[in-house]
Amino acid sequence: MRYGFCKEFSTPLKTEVDYELIKMIKEAGFDFVEMRAMLVSALSEEEFQKLAETLKELELDCDCCCALFPRTIRVTGAQINYEEIEEYIERTFSRCSKLGAKKIVFGSAPARALDEETTEEMGYEQISEVIRRVVVPACEKYDITVVMEPLRADACNFIHTLADGMKVVDMVKSDRIQLLGDTIHMMSNHDNAEDVVKYADSLKHVHIAEMQRMLPEDDYSPFVKQVIGNLKEIGYNGTISFETKNGEGLGSMKKALKLLKAQF
Repeated sequence: MRYGFCKEFSTPLKTEVDYELIKMIKEAGFDFVEMRAMLVSALSEEEFQKLAETLKELELDCDCCCALFPRTIRVTGAQINYEEIEEYIERTFSRCSKLGAKKIVFGSAPARALDEETTEEMGYEQISEVIRRVVVPACEKYDITVVMEPLRADACNFIHTLADGMKVVDMVKSDRIQLLGDTIHMMSNHDNAEDVVKYADSLKHVHIAEMQRMLPEDDYSPFVKQVIGNLKEIGYNGTISFETKNGEGLGSMKKALKLLKAQF
């Protein structure tokens, strides 16, 4: 198992790298930091080199990156611009690969949300075509797997449950496109915790978070405990990361990591 910490919700810094948090993630004992792909892509060349050098110096890996697309790029609706998508994907995958990333999370609520003119059926066709045409070739070029992240309904109006995520996986039909399970989205959508078992073959990354993005330090809610139990049942041995706030800081992060490791 590879244990990580995602910096998405644990820092107020969204347009620059929080180096203090990265150092804390290393000190807490995590195997990897999960960077935001769109931040990695947007950095100046100088800042990107600083990030790469810092991770190397800390001996902290970056197995995964999250938040693939920014809100300025659309993957559903009438405003899909393939030239823009191809340029963005090339830059982003190239940089994430240089950091050592082997997985990128496709959540990206604003990019994939359906507008009033786009039906759900159209949305599935459009997002699958974007993935087949642009994302899969980049995955093959940079040896990266993209994991589809179902999102809670109040965050996005499209692709909510693990079954929804699997619909995209099945439509694309590429080993490079797999599934992610995120406990906060699963809870919010009243998803079935047993689907972790049902889709075990495609589940390649997991996000752990309690409601309100709380970091579980001492125990888990019943639903999260059930998901983790199911992961153990299927022998899950992939990447798993906290996509949460960081509690009281270093001490909280150490406790949360120790508790999670104990489950497996």
